[in-house]
Amino acid sequence: MGFKKIPFNLTESLIGGVQSIGSFVINKGKEVYETGKEGKKPYEQIKRDNADAKKRMDSSVEAYIWCVLCALVLLCTALLSGCSSTLATENSDPYTADDVIAMVEEEFSSCAPQLVLQETQIEKEKPFERRIYVLRDTANDFTFSCSAVVRRPTLPRPGAERDTNAFFQYAEGYAAYLNAAIGCVAEEYGFRAATTEEAEALIHSGAKRKHLDREVSLFDEGDFIFVTDGARGADLAAVCKALHALYRPNGDGTVLSALYGRKITFYYLPPNERDLTQAVFVAFFTLKGPNDWAATLADNPGSSSNEKDVAALEQNLARYFGSCLRNAR
Repeated sequence: MGFKKIPFNLTESLIGGVQSIGSFVINKGKEVYETGKEGKKPYEQIKRDNADAKKRMDSSVEAYIWCVLCALVLLCTALLSGCSSTLATENSDPYTADDVIAMVEEEFSSCAPQLVLQETQIEKEKPFERRIYVLRDTANDFTFSCSAVVRRPTLPRPGAERDTNAFFQYAEGYAAYLNAAIGCVAEEYGFRAATTEEAEALIHSGAKRKHLDREVSLFDEGDFIFVTDGARGADLAAVCKALHALYRPNGDGTVLSALYGRKITFYYLPPNERDLTQAVFVAFFTLKGPNDWAATLADNPGSSSNEKDVAALEQNLARYFGSCLRNAR
């Protein structure tokens, strides 16, 4: 059998085809390699991110475990020691009357209270008991009632909680006790302060006043002081200063802090008018626990943000009240 000679041009074509196929395979191989190389980058990043996330998760779990353990230690310590801690469990006793008395006398030491228990009422039975204590401050001559309760567990606390509203209730009682002294201050300037009973009735009277484009309560909270013809802005400022001192016995703001501040509102009452609901709103002044007299002046209307001198601030307040009086008459 003989061999035929392959034409040169066919040989050249075959060689060229093989070279083309080889180049195509090489190029595709490079492309696949580069694609794999690029695809490996996000994989490595994901791998690193997962490692970081696992590390953070482990740290969070450790921190959570420590928090739980600390909370359990605190709870067990409080329960085993029998102290008057806020931590409790179901069927625990609320604060006792002695607990409440000790807490109030310490908190309001500037008022020098001497508390005695007059009555105990159980308003709600266990497991979450609620008691009412009626206490009398024999030093300042007023009576108040407060609650002591075991509250249900709420996050983030691990268990039930003892609570009392004794601080607020004592401060309310102390404010009522001051009413007579506030009346005396008002009378020095020819004004009249509403009694505690009158103030309560006025708040519930439903009397309204216009404020901008809406109606608001004429009597809302705090002390109500009625002025008449002849009142001066300086007199109103002097009353505010005297009441600031009354509400801060020995310069201590605990009473005001427990009350969340105290509002003093002035009203103009025309001569011979006996119906207090017919009074015209003049202005209000706010007392706050942390603020001394200078800070109180700076925190109320009529003050200048750049003014620091107390005498100048008092003059500004007097001018402001004078303007309010002219508008009210």
